[in-house]
Amino acid sequence: MKYRYFFHADTAKYGDRLRHLMIIVTVPLIALCVFCTIQIVLNYRSDVVILLLALIGGSVLAGIIFAFSAVYVAEKHKRRHAHYTFFDILPCGMVFSEYAGEYVHWKGRVILRRLYYIPFGKLESVSRDPKRAPHDITFKGEIRGYFYESGRLGYHVSEDGEVVFDTEMLNLGKFETSAELTVKNRFGNTGRLERSVLYYLEQFRNMPEKKPFNISEYVSRRSKPKPTTSNPALEAPSFNRNWK
Repeated sequence: MKYRYFFHADTAKYGDRLRHLMIIVTVPLIALCVFCTIQIVLNYRSDVVILLLALIGGSVLAGIIFAFSAVYVAEKHKRRHAHYTFFDILPCGMVFSEYAGEYVHWKGRVILRRLYYIPFGKLESVSRDPKRAPHDITFKGEIRGYFYESGRLGYHVSEDGEVVFDTEMLNLGKFETSAELTVKNRFGNTGRLERSVLYYLEQFRNMPEKKPFNISEYVSRRSKPKPTTSNPALEAPSFNRNWK
């Protein structure tokens, strides 16, 4: 079985929610318009026709406004989570990033993110309930939480497999610590995510201990040069065995 180490957010749910909302809102409006049309046909000489026509026009306008607004909001959340919400499994821990809103600054739009780092060395358990909440997964241990502008939360992996943030202050303890984190309905069914986490956790625990750095293993000791003289005869091999 191939285990994944990077999971993108499941954005299909935004399309499903949009369709459900469109059905819930537009079906009553269409029914109202049909009812008004029937009443106009039956009472076309009545003064109530003008009121019925206004009601049809208002229903159509409300439906159009709602449809455009709902599509805009759904597509916006879909794009934001597709880019900023992910789960990254690293050699020594895991990173969960989540889109957390935005605001307009005078320089432009600022995206906010919540980022959680879960070190393997302090992870106590990984659990999920496949029957009651198959789209949720819970981690217990030491969880470090960050809430900043997205541009400040860039990171890379050091030679030791640890997370190093590009913003230096985040490496100096600018985070909140919690004992439990539940990821709710962000990656679809979390069965595969759980199996990948447990696999890489086992890989971390079975990782051989890193030997201390010894420079002598990489740099050979320089040998001292043999003493020489300017007389070649003295340098020639001697077979004299008289040590008197």
